[in-house]
Amino acid sequence: MFNKKFMRDKNYLLLFFGNLVSGVGSRVYGFGISLFLLDLTGQASSTAIYVAVWSVIMFVVGPIAATFTDRWNNKPRVLYVTDYGRALFYLLSATGVTIFLSLGNTTMVLVTIYTALIFIASQTAFFHPTVSAIIPRIVDKDELVSASSIMQITGSIQNIAGLLFGAVLYLNFGIVALMVINAVSFVLSAISEMFIKIDGMHDKVEQTETPSLRNISKRVYADLKGALEYLLHSGKPVLMVTVIILISATLVSPWFTIGVPYMFKEYFTFQNVQADYLLASTQFVESVGVILMSLVVAQIASRFKIYQLFRLGGSLFFAIGVLYFMVIRAFDTDVITSNAFIFAYIAINFFAGMVNATINAPLNASLQKYIEPSKIGKISMLINSFGGVLFPLTALAAGYMIDHYSMYFPMLVMVGAMLLMTIISFQSKELQKLA
Repeated sequence: MFNKKFMRDKNYLLLFFGNLVSGVGSRVYGFGISLFLLDLTGQASSTAIYVAVWSVIMFVVGPIAATFTDRWNNKPRVLYVTDYGRALFYLLSATGVTIFLSLGNTTMVLVTIYTALIFIASQTAFFHPTVSAIIPRIVDKDELVSASSIMQITGSIQNIAGLLFGAVLYLNFGIVALMVINAVSFVLSAISEMFIKIDGMHDKVEQTETPSLRNISKRVYADLKGALEYLLHSGKPVLMVTVIILISATLVSPWFTIGVPYMFKEYFTFQNVQADYLLASTQFVESVGVILMSLVVAQIASRFKIYQLFRLGGSLFFAIGVLYFMVIRAFDTDVITSNAFIFAYIAINFFAGMVNATINAPLNASLQKYIEPSKIGKISMLINSFGGVLFPLTALAAGYMIDHYSMYFPMLVMVGAMLLMTIISFQSKELQKLA
């Protein structure tokens, strides 16, 4: 694995380090903010609103961002400018939350967090398609799956560090400290990205028409139309990958993003263990599973076709979804003890992390390998656009169902979605073209 060409490339290592540092800060904050919103309001809907705001902004700004980032030559500049910008808004958010918490104004605390999120998500919308466009410029096609596996390791290290520090820092210092830490992490990431130099990416911007609102709208429409036509005609295998991504993002994610924190914090009661630490532990072992399997996938990726990894991952995902339901239901009906539930849930999360690593690396590599470099940003924009339409609805629906009916509704949707992804991975002839 470490003898791969990209592992010796300075630009890749700088990008790797930048993502690692900012990701740790974001994971620390991400873990803390979900707990903070539940502690502040006691409702799953507050977290649902948070993720819905994020998705709506990504949907609105994403197409504009992808349109411009595909045309900008100096893509590394986009990375560090947006990282500095996000650091600024986290610091502003920390200041506002400190003031309003001291005044006991819960409403303004929420307004501050959600407002800052609008600006942070807007900059993230520019950051993500830029990373997608840069990686194929610094990694050879035959090493993309391995490179994606290494990037997964980055994400898992972020999760582990974030969870180890997130629970402790949040419980002892509060959400403001996590906001400041996140801001510092983005500054360090930006400094690293300032040294990325890629041939063919200069300081100039491609000459285009005057960026009026009308011209921007025309660009976005043309890019969305072009990306959709590409998927429907030339990129049908990638279209099926897109379908899998959307099913996962809109039907699976709401349970893990909103349902699981609510389950540990509000639904179940545990003796001799704090729910915050227990939630951190379950996510910690999942990250360990991702790291271990990512190391394996990075070594053996060239021996398997991408669609074969999709089939394996899809089958295992469905089995794990059923196991989640069985274990949670067994504990809820007093069939198993609290200790047995904790042990079983942590074990399932570990295997879920391994399965994630099995399917996410080929998923990312298929997008980077089979899409023309000039279209990667546009395809990412299209995926985010569809997700931006659907995810806020499914997230808010999940929060509403949990608060007013039962947390089992979004859980069953998650299991059904995993079954659907498995069926697609076996039945789609287009996916079989992904070698």
